[in-house]
Amino acid sequence: MDTFTPKGIDDCYHVYSDGTRILVLCDTDEDHIYMMNQLAVAAYFCHLRILALEVMRTHFHIVLRGQAEKIEKFKIQVKRLIVRRYNKEGLGELVKNSISIQADKILNDEELRRKIIYVLRNCTEAGYQFLPEDYPWGPGNVYCHLEKNHYRSVGDLDYRDACRRFRTRVKLPAAWRYDEKDMLVPASYIDVNYLKQNVFLTPRQYIAFLSVKKKDLAEMEAADARPFLEKKDESRLLKEIEEVSNKRYGISVKQLSQADRIALATQMWNQGKTFSIKQLARLTRNNEDVLRTILHVPKKE
Repeated sequence: MDTFTPKGIDDCYHVYSDGTRILVLCDTDEDHIYMMNQLAVAAYFCHLRILALEVMRTHFHIVLRGQAEKIEKFKIQVKRLIVRRYNKEGLGELVKNSISIQADKILNDEELRRKIIYVLRNCTEAGYQFLPEDYPWGPGNVYCHLEKNHYRSVGDLDYRDACRRFRTRVKLPAAWRYDEKDMLVPASYIDVNYLKQNVFLTPRQYIAFLSVKKKDLAEMEAADARPFLEKKDESRLLKEIEEVSNKRYGISVKQLSQADRIALATQMWNQGKTFSIKQLARLTRNNEDVLRTILHVPKKE
């Protein structure tokens, strides 16, 4: 097996959103495509290079190269884009204060490799039944694969058509490509040359890191969770809320009016369920501060 001597790096970051504070980030294929495209556009707009990314149903991960101040700009830009998406569904105020994005500095090249593999394996750890390279909302097969060029080029579109297709006013590079669903192809914007020259020098190295031990993966997951840690049984609580909503209103929580969402949350709270206010607000799609005021629960529980 190849051996690695870690070398310090000072321009790489693992950026990820908190999947516990928002019920659903991407529900449909259209949502996933929007998020994939906007992460790519935001990184380009902020003069950052993408090394890996993956969009999940409740959160995203992305590994970036660039200056610290541009990483902060990227976080603000992505939060704004998520809120804009929710605004279209009339839920902008609900999520505006619930989007939390963390950026962890990567200290050396071995950590960089492990973080990239961690991001790639996120889908399989969540239950995806195929190889990470086949997951549609990730980097695909850009690592150690022969490139296949059968996509359309952004440069063949006029500016207005590109804006409409990719939901942005940023003028994108003409060499970027997109597929039949108007998703920008990751091979267009992922810094493949950097990966080949500095991260995975050979396919053998890539396979070695792709096979990282479960224990190491768990440690990385725990490190990511610390800023957002909150004890809960999310699936059980969500199932119970949906059952009450369907029994009382005949529809899912996400279809309820704001008044009915508050009434539902009040009912669950008064029944003595083991929710924190933060969690109850998130799962019933309510504003936490509003719910605290209505239920007379101080900020510090």
